[in-house]
Amino acid sequence: MVTSSRESISTAAPSGFRDFLNLEAKRRAKLIKIISDVYESFGFSPIDTPALENSNVLLSSGGGEENEKLIFKVLKRGDKLKAALESQNENEISDLGMRFDLTVPLSRVVANYRNEIHFPWKVYHIANVWRAERAQKGRFREFTQCDVDIVGSKSHAAELEVIQVVAHAVAKAGAENFELRINDRRLLSSLAEYFGFKGNLINPFSIALDKKDKAKPEEIRRELDELLGKKCSNEIDELISGNLSFEKIKKINPEVSGELKNLIDQLKALNLPLSAITFDPSLARGLSYYTGAVFELRHPSAGYSLGGGGRYDQLIGRFSKQEIPACGFSIGFDRLLLLLTETEKAKNSVLFIPIFSEDLRIPLCHLANGLRREGITVDVYPDEAKLKTQFKYAADLQYQWVLIVGEDEWKTKTFKLKDFSSGQETSVSEANLISHLKKFTFK
Repeated sequence: MVTSSRESISTAAPSGFRDFLNLEAKRRAKLIKIISDVYESFGFSPIDTPALENSNVLLSSGGGEENEKLIFKVLKRGDKLKAALESQNENEISDLGMRFDLTVPLSRVVANYRNEIHFPWKVYHIANVWRAERAQKGRFREFTQCDVDIVGSKSHAAELEVIQVVAHAVAKAGAENFELRINDRRLLSSLAEYFGFKGNLINPFSIALDKKDKAKPEEIRRELDELLGKKCSNEIDELISGNLSFEKIKKINPEVSGELKNLIDQLKALNLPLSAITFDPSLARGLSYYTGAVFELRHPSAGYSLGGGGRYDQLIGRFSKQEIPACGFSIGFDRLLLLLTETEKAKNSVLFIPIFSEDLRIPLCHLANGLRREGITVDVYPDEAKLKTQFKYAADLQYQWVLIVGEDEWKTKTFKLKDFSSGQETSVSEANLISHLKKFTFK
């Protein structure tokens, strides 16, 4: 017996990729709107770029082998692929790749349109990126980033601005108790040299420190010992744990330490909606294009960063002859949404109207349209079904409110509003329905 090919096809999304349905898709859209609204309230303008970039663009970000491992490569097409396959060289069979972040595409855009852009340029980009790495909780192969950048400013005012807007965005989303950790890649380079990691060892030193979320301190120490070729000073354990004192670091690089302290003092003076702003000498931010201050958002309930960024003054210059300073911050959208859904089991604030009789469908559709004009989200059941089936539909979609309008309620123009979360019913007249519903949030 021949098995149909249809039977052997898995309909599950690939590992690290996800489908989004119903309430989950709605939560994502709502959170994106919240973040983009806050970004725009600070004067940032949106951009968008292709999902695919030329391979040489992605590899020009300066991360070398580490960045190359992240790239989902796209094969050449047609005769070009056939010719490349004969060479048996992996790098020759691919000419495109999926973007692994939004900073590299932004840098390409700035280099390409620099004569049309007015600097400093305040811009935001909310879109999907792809990374070819092992999937795990809070880490996916396809995920959404919410970047906000200022291009063309060397001032620390740019760092102040992007940190401000991100802090307000996560607060507006309903997240609390976020901590901002901050460091400077120039300080990290000075520390690397102080511990004996000079020249080509500085970047591997930073990459090793950046594994704090994935590796134990002793594992990082072992990697650093192997990298140095001998046992590191015991003092490096203080750096790995983030406990190396600022006074000690100040002696190693007084100038950058002073700049960083001034930035932290200014941030604290802004009274941002953050639980703490902390200097972390071990903070590296793995991508090597960072040149100055680096920062990331942390939350006590999560063992990983929920956003990060920093200054990258040399990246744009790799795509053009002109170096243009830049600074940005990115919210890890999927991680933030995961945190919000784990800490708050919100109901779906939609008004659901079941159909008790098909004779009432048209009148109730008119009623629903009137409510929609007032900004209230309404779902009228789109099928002929028993009430039990309709109420199960509302429960499955986690709708919070149900408007009960049967023959008797329609005649008296007095309806029943049921709260699914409590089971409580309230009688409300048609005349007072809109004003009553506006006490709640329907989005």
